[in-house]
Amino acid sequence: MKQTQQTSQPSAGPPPIPQAVAFHVAVGGQSAGPYDMAGLKQQVQAAKITRETLVWKDGMSQWTAAGQVPELASLFGSTPPPIPK
Repeated sequence: MKQTQQTSQPSAGPPPIPQAVAFHVAVGGQSAGPYDMAGLKQQVQAAKITRETLVWKDGMSQWTAAGQVPELASLFGSTPPPIPK
């Protein structure tokens, strides 16, 4: 009888937990944050962040208006635009 050896490979373990998206926000000429999506939503609801507020996250080449960042579009979906003067 010939026995075959099975080589057991070490378990790779579970995949790493994805990191939450974190944005920095330009407020009064200074960087604030980072904020996760829940924190950003609270800031939008409190009218501290608007579509025009500059935001940045790791991987972005430059600060961009929040309304132009696809990931943040849902934050502004139900926020009405400013009332005309």
